[in-house]
Amino acid sequence: MTSKTTHIPEGLGGVPIGPRADMQTHDLVVLSDLHLGEGRVGNSERFSPMEDFFYDEAFARMLRHLRTAYHEDPSKLVLVLNGDVFDFLTVTCIPTRQELANLDFDISVTERRFGLNPTPKKSVWKLERILEGHPAFFQALARFVAAGHRVEVLRGNHDLELFFAGVQERLLLHLSEQPEGPSMEELQRRLHFHQWFYLEEERVYIEHGNQYEASNSIRYPLRPLLPQRKTRSEHENVLNYPLGSLFVRYFYNGVHRIDPYTPKIGSIEHYLHFLSRYNLLDLLRIARSHYPFFLRALRPQATAGTSGPTRADDAEQAQTFHNLDHDGETPELHRKLNHLKIHPMSASKLALVKEMSKPLVKRVAWTAGVTFASLYLWLLVFSLIQSTPWLAESVFAKAILLAILTVFTMIVLFGIGNYMGHKLRQAKDQTVDVCAEQAIKIATLTEVPLVLMGHTHVVDTRELAGGKTNYSNSGTWTSVDNPWDRLHPDARRFTFVLVQETKAHMVRWNDDAGRVDPIPLFALGPSKNQEPPPPLPTQN
Repeated sequence: MTSKTTHIPEGLGGVPIGPRADMQTHDLVVLSDLHLGEGRVGNSERFSPMEDFFYDEAFARMLRHLRTAYHEDPSKLVLVLNGDVFDFLTVTCIPTRQELANLDFDISVTERRFGLNPTPKKSVWKLERILEGHPAFFQALARFVAAGHRVEVLRGNHDLELFFAGVQERLLLHLSEQPEGPSMEELQRRLHFHQWFYLEEERVYIEHGNQYEASNSIRYPLRPLLPQRKTRSEHENVLNYPLGSLFVRYFYNGVHRIDPYTPKIGSIEHYLHFLSRYNLLDLLRIARSHYPFFLRALRPQATAGTSGPTRADDAEQAQTFHNLDHDGETPELHRKLNHLKIHPMSASKLALVKEMSKPLVKRVAWTAGVTFASLYLWLLVFSLIQSTPWLAESVFAKAILLAILTVFTMIVLFGIGNYMGHKLRQAKDQTVDVCAEQAIKIATLTEVPLVLMGHTHVVDTRELAGGKTNYSNSGTWTSVDNPWDRLHPDARRFTFVLVQETKAHMVRWNDDAGRVDPIPLFALGPSKNQEPPPPLPTQN
């Protein structure tokens, strides 16, 4: 049988993609963590200092490339936007007085300082700022759907606002209004929103991954709303932000505004890991520049989340899970998947203070402890030298011993400091490994060979359960501080997962060459007796 693969020209090192004549199902392009924010400011060429996504044209070129590759049968390619595609948390602009007069909501003092609260109406207004700031992105997405491709949209912790029906409707309406875009009827058939995960039975399970990080885990993933007693001032529903979202909104946005070149830090764990690489003096310097924003965030009565369960919400979630699984082949699937999540941190100002103080407190305590122990031992030995009778008459012998003691003390302190510094530099974000560990359990529950996530911003792929399961993380399109760029420029930029049948390939969009390339990866563990990886799809 002759293949009709539309492939990259030979000799350019690209990954062949496109519909195959013997294809039994569709291909998936899965990407996440684009973090579209306010974009360009008005009609100017300047970006908001909060923006992290500067690649609208590159994204448009990639979608055009995919449209061309699958033009014979667009239904054979599905685009999966796996969470944090939109970054509502970093949209901090507010309506002008003239705009506010035509809007059906008010703005508090806190909102003027930190951005609008996550209510349905205010979330729609924030979405409109994202739409206006990234015209090329949404024009390309609209044309992609109009060409006949399906798009599946999952929400993450930075675009939790996609929970609101009004936000979904506004996005669909905007896409339908684009030049050469799809009709509303086409959008309703081809663009779908998922509140938690996307599952193709016996093939692939996809979710964002924030449920496996304590500061970003959502207790009620299908209804992430604050109790009504906490939303009286708004007179409508308010999202139950996790602690990590409060961290971004009330603290990190201020840091990012004064230093837009700071590498993207998407969660409180990322920030604490970032701080762990610094010594005490550097931490004190960072505290001097960063913590004024933290202290300012504690003054107003900001809307906070709550990780505390209620009987009513527990009962409603249990009934929802039962209804969803009633007709499914896997009993209690949603309840079992929900049980895998990391228990959410308490989302309050007190919890924020505790978590952000940990690095400084630990470093101060460790430094103070080592200093005290060193001084105590040094003075103890010094006292013994001074009180030894036979040394009292020999000044030379006493000086020699004190010199040896001083040198030995300096060597020990240097060794301890070097060891601790090395351990801190080698520290890893535990969420990366936790996601992979949970992928094994997810694969067992859902009986799929592929589990895909995002959230960590770290490209990852692992063979699990003796090769029965593949876990892949799509990484991010934003700037990443990683050592791979020293070996291969942009090796971790524009990354995504290409799923063909039951194989997941880690690839990246090479915008300069206009093709899809494999991502360079190192083999982990011993190299002997290892089977070579399966070849990427090729043209017959």
